[in-house]
Amino acid sequence: MNLFFNFVLKKSLLGLTLLLIIAGFFVSQIPNFQLDASSDSLVLEGDENLAFYQRVKNDYGSDDYLVISYQVKGELLDSKQLAHLAQFKQSLNNIEQVKSVTSILDVPLFRSPPLSLVELADENITIENGNANLDLAIDEFKTSPLYANNLVSKDGKTTAILISLKENQRFATLRNTRDQMRIKRNNNSLNEEQIAKLKSIEKQVLRNASLQSDQQAKTIAQIRTQIHQYSDKASLFLGGLPMITTDIVSYISSDLIVFSLAVIGLMTLILAIIFKGLRWVVMPIGISITGALIMTGLLAFLEWKVTVISSNFFSLLLVMTLSVIIHLVVRYRELSVLNPALESQQLIKDTLAQMFKPCLFTTLTTFAAFSSLLISGIRPVIDFGWMMSIGVTIALVLSFLAFPMIMALLPKAKIAAHKTELGFTTALAKFVERFGNHLLVVLVIFIVAAGFGVSKLSVENRFIDYFKESTEINQGLTLIDQELGGTIPLEIIFEDLAEDYWFDEDLRAEIHDVHTYLDGLKETGKVLSIDTLMSILTQANDGEALNGFFLNIVRGQIPESAKQHVLTPYISEDNGQLRIVIRVNETNKALKRGKLIEEINHHLSDELGFRPESFRLSGMLVLYNNMLQSLFDSQIKTIAVVFGIIFIMFLFVFKSISLSILALIPNTLPSLFILGIMGLSNIPLDLMTITISAIAIGIGVDNAIHYIHRFKSEFKKDGDYLKTMYRSHASIGLAMFYTSITVTLGFLILALSNFIPSIYFGIFTAIAMLSALLANLTLLPKLILMVKPKI
Repeated sequence: MNLFFNFVLKKSLLGLTLLLIIAGFFVSQIPNFQLDASSDSLVLEGDENLAFYQRVKNDYGSDDYLVISYQVKGELLDSKQLAHLAQFKQSLNNIEQVKSVTSILDVPLFRSPPLSLVELADENITIENGNANLDLAIDEFKTSPLYANNLVSKDGKTTAILISLKENQRFATLRNTRDQMRIKRNNNSLNEEQIAKLKSIEKQVLRNASLQSDQQAKTIAQIRTQIHQYSDKASLFLGGLPMITTDIVSYISSDLIVFSLAVIGLMTLILAIIFKGLRWVVMPIGISITGALIMTGLLAFLEWKVTVISSNFFSLLLVMTLSVIIHLVVRYRELSVLNPALESQQLIKDTLAQMFKPCLFTTLTTFAAFSSLLISGIRPVIDFGWMMSIGVTIALVLSFLAFPMIMALLPKAKIAAHKTELGFTTALAKFVERFGNHLLVVLVIFIVAAGFGVSKLSVENRFIDYFKESTEINQGLTLIDQELGGTIPLEIIFEDLAEDYWFDEDLRAEIHDVHTYLDGLKETGKVLSIDTLMSILTQANDGEALNGFFLNIVRGQIPESAKQHVLTPYISEDNGQLRIVIRVNETNKALKRGKLIEEINHHLSDELGFRPESFRLSGMLVLYNNMLQSLFDSQIKTIAVVFGIIFIMFLFVFKSISLSILALIPNTLPSLFILGIMGLSNIPLDLMTITISAIAIGIGVDNAIHYIHRFKSEFKKDGDYLKTMYRSHASIGLAMFYTSITVTLGFLILALSNFIPSIYFGIFTAIAMLSALLANLTLLPKLILMVKPKI
């Protein structure tokens, strides 16, 4: 330790210069910092359903298309409105990355005028070709099994414009190879050479994904520019999965900048109110910002992308670094008042010596709490665990280097005589003494209520719930969902049925039953399948269903322009597959993804008699549901592991089983209360709130360690448990209060975000901080007074 003290105190200028050089290097990397909200960050790594989903996309085309809702007040097929739509379509086609644009202008019509089976092969009726009967066309759009509640709303006032984006084939191939190799890795079927190859491919995919994301964001911005220009004669909203992921990145970026600055501003104000001195404001804030910037630069240097889950890392690191600094500042000021004759360097040395162990131990326990996320099995959660584990280490090292170096360079601080106790913490000490038993009864009631809430906890949430109702994205998704047949795709793939379908009347009837069943579910919007083509052909045959012989003749006569809409998306004779595409209503508040998937699987196998291995559900809905369910499982697993690790850490720190148990009990409450409140309020776990428990535990145990460490120090004076409690509340309680209030108010700023997960994260983390403070200043001392452990 003497070597360390000599360096930071006697060579402080050199040390600070080196620190600034290191910080400058990492800050220079920040322009390469990247955010990721792609579909990869919303699914389980190594999920076999992901590989199947990618194969389906390769065979039938991607479902990653954009949708523009085009809503009119007058007649949709009015000549002026059609001219406006045609111009809009052309402007979209002119955008470089747009592959194709599909609208009511170019889709084939079969009843405008009505076509016979013979005419189907020869006629290509579209509005764009000028050979469509517009009076009949509007009725066909509103009643057609293909277009109604899909391309056109039932009232004929809203139509969808589908935009397919160009795909980088090399990137798609790389990603497919990566997904296949990840599955093999999970099954332990890769050798060392193949594992090295996989790591190389993963890095290539990350780099290419960044370019793809930037290109996609640019394309969506260009599309929005066109939407703005053409909004004079129609109400236009943009939707689709690419738009959702791009907007999530936009919201995260905005929150990261705006709310980090707001947190800094608020912390500055709080420190100014508490300490009333420029030194005690600028230094803590400067060190905290530097730590967060170094971590940001490190992530950029390592090409480590931040996802929705880890997007609040900057604010977390700010408050965690500030927490360490506040403890140092408070102790320095206490020692200065108690020993006014001490020289500056000795004062700094005593502060570091007395605070090193508790700060080291709190960092280790926080490290352990975040490290528990590494067992979640979900890549974004694992990455967040690594980020924060590294981040808290940087916070500790930077605080214990920068604080003494800066203080050594400055003249000795003049600390005016001030109260080293706080009325609030003293009041809590009196409350524990007088009403401790009542506290235990109340806590038992709270624990029972929270336990009931935890039993009601779920992970079922909807993309639309991520955005406030006032936002454009929410309004657009709602309109598309309610007027144009749903937003999130779900697919069912039937194996080895394609060839038999044309000849087997019973099979066609069974597929029709499946289609009808799916169409009748309250969670589903539009359902499209090969049965849709059967309905169109039946209409063309005067209401009579075709037999196998005529079906084989007719299917060969369908023009190519029509096949891409009614045939090839729903049957693949090369693979022997039949495909049903369902769009699920995200605005349905009763939507339970897991339950819906289970019900469909059950009905198809048990009610309709399909063998379970003969069909498979796919699509982003399935992948996202798998991830949500894994979130729930990992939450339970994570909490159990983190408490186990922290108990072991407490044994190492306190060297007492009884004291370790007493310290652990209060720190189970914040996470229990948070999860209980979420369950009772029907707020589901999501990508961000899943980490709150680990954060609450990690920061909560910091308070416990600081309190018990000070309690043990004060207890040596007279061996009186009650008097020691009062002295501990008046000293370390002050630092705990300042730190917790600063952290709480900092996180509450996130409640102003437009991104709902950020709001929940901010509110619940703030509640966790306050409950951790109260638990460690009430329940913990009460348990110590009751048990009187050997100290």
